[in-house]
Amino acid sequence: MDVLLYIVAAVCYILAFIGVIYPIIPGGIFYGAAIIIIGFAEGFSSFGMLFWIVQGLIALFLIAVDYVANYFGIQKSGGTKAAAWGSLIGTVIGPFIIPGVGILIGALLGAVVGQMISGETSIRRLGKIGIGSAAGFLASVVIKGGLLVANLVYVIAIIL
Repeated sequence: MDVLLYIVAAVCYILAFIGVIYPIIPGGIFYGAAIIIIGFAEGFSSFGMLFWIVQGLIALFLIAVDYVANYFGIQKSGGTKAAAWGSLIGTVIGPFIIPGVGILIGALLGAVVGQMISGETSIRRLGKIGIGSAAGFLASVVIKGGLLVANLVYVIAIIL
C-alpha cells in the first residue's frame, strides 16, 4: 500500500513541476496533494507540526507566485491591470497556439494587447511592458522550480 501511495505522490509532484511552466496546471494544489499523500504513507505525526505549517505555506506560495511575479513584472515596467489580465490570459492560451514557447510569447503578447486596450499607443512602452511580463513569468518559473527541487530534496532526506 505504501508503494502505491508513493507512486501517486510522485505523480502529483511531477504534475506540480509541470505546473511551474504551465500555470493552467495548479502546481500548488498538486504539490499539497503530494505532501498529504506522503503524510498518509509515513504517518502525519512523524513529521511534526512545523513541517506541516511550512508545507502548507509552500503550497499557498506556489499558487500565489504566478500572479504576484507576473503582476510585479508588469507593474515595475509601467503596465496597468489590463496588461496583467492580458498577460494571464496569454499565458493560458499561448501554449495551445504555439506549443513550447507559446507560454512565454502569450505572456508577452497578452500584456501588450491588454495595455493597448487600456489606451497605450507608445510602441516603446508596450515593448517594455511585454518584456516586464515575460520577465515576471520567467522569475516565477525559477522561484517555483527552485523551491520545488529544494523541498523535494528536503522531504526525501527526512523520509530516508
